[in-house]
Amino acid sequence: MSGFEAAATALPPGCHSPLSEWPWREAWPWARFSALRFDPGMLCEADLDAWHLSLPDRLATAAAKRRAEFLAGRLSARHAFAELTGSPATPAQDPERLPRWPAGTVGSITHSRGLAAAVVAGQEACRGIGLDAEVEMTAERARRLAPQILVASERAWFDDLPGERQGEFLTVAFSLKESLFKALYPLVRRRFYFPHAQVTAWNADEGTVAIELLETLSPEWRAGARLTGQVAKIDDYLLTLIAISRES
Repeated sequence: MSGFEAAATALPPGCHSPLSEWPWREAWPWARFSALRFDPGMLCEADLDAWHLSLPDRLATAAAKRRAEFLAGRLSARHAFAELTGSPATPAQDPERLPRWPAGTVGSITHSRGLAAAVVAGQEACRGIGLDAEVEMTAERARRLAPQILVASERAWFDDLPGERQGEFLTVAFSLKESLFKALYPLVRRRFYFPHAQVTAWNADEGTVAIELLETLSPEWRAGARLTGQVAKIDDYLLTLIAISRES
């Protein structure tokens, strides 16, 4: 049992079911994962001083859902840091409202419908990490959203899939593009969107994926650059993960 799991009773009110076991098939011994479930109303009403959590001023009057997502995400990151370094740390925010990770570390935070998660690692192992969690879409919703998310090659792939796989494919494509943005944006500081990348490989059984840039973002990250990633499933959630290695 991990330290996080052993401390489950110490979680703030509204947080439960902590996880720290690595959910993807390929292990990354240099990274740590943490996740939890949360109830927005209970978490927002809790006294969080004991967990060293606070809201930025801009969220003081935000809806309970938005405040709880921020707090649960930071709590997941804090526990992941404790697993990695033995000492919990909570990332601050930079001027663009992105997480500012403690010196020498990188990470990524995600939240989706009551689940929050984080992955952290040392900068000696990688330059960036992208993590995203999404509830798997229904086929009907996937068909409705496909034109907004998929480029032509992905749409042809999507249309060839049986209906029962279309929701999974679109969820993976959406989530992987979100993970790509989280991993790359801190390096290029240039915004890009769904049409600027395409999924080129997906093996649902192996939990592996690959994605290719269709837009040049910097001299280093040009159109045609390709990254591999992983997909894991936790209950109804699909979690995608990408790392920018030191060799990339």
